[in-house]
Amino acid sequence: MPILREQDRDAVKSKLDLELKGEVKLTLYTKNELGGLYIPGRECQTCSSAQQLLHEVCELSPKLDLDVVDFYADQQQAAEDGISRIPAIIVSRNGEKNVRFYGLPSGMEFPVLLETIITSSAKRSPLALETRRALKGLKQDVHLQVFVTPS
Repeated sequence: MPILREQDRDAVKSKLDLELKGEVKLTLYTKNELGGLYIPGRECQTCSSAQQLLHEVCELSPKLDLDVVDFYADQQQAAEDGISRIPAIIVSRNGEKNVRFYGLPSGMEFPVLLETIITSSAKRSPLALETRRALKGLKQDVHLQVFVTPS
């Protein structure tokens, strides 16, 4: 059963067709379903839903590519990408892996993921020129975290 309803799928496809400028890669860190085998400590209630949602979104545009990585089988790659929990989604363009989402991007988080994908596809940030200049002047990396709750 699809996660995106038909009318939502059509709206997302139209938005991607209109606004997606370049190719974007989505990397999903999840767990491999082992045919119902239960391994204590490796629970992930939203991993399969996150994977299905990203598959549905990536089917809507040839500019989107999804790479699914088993978090437990490829610990080295997860560590290199700074992933510590699952599900985790990295949005990247041209190898730049600057944006990560943890959890299932559903409800009000879905439009944020969609806008992030679209923004990542562009060569230029939509931030004001003054803001871009101020950020360019930073001498060290900045780590920002945004936390979202259903309420």
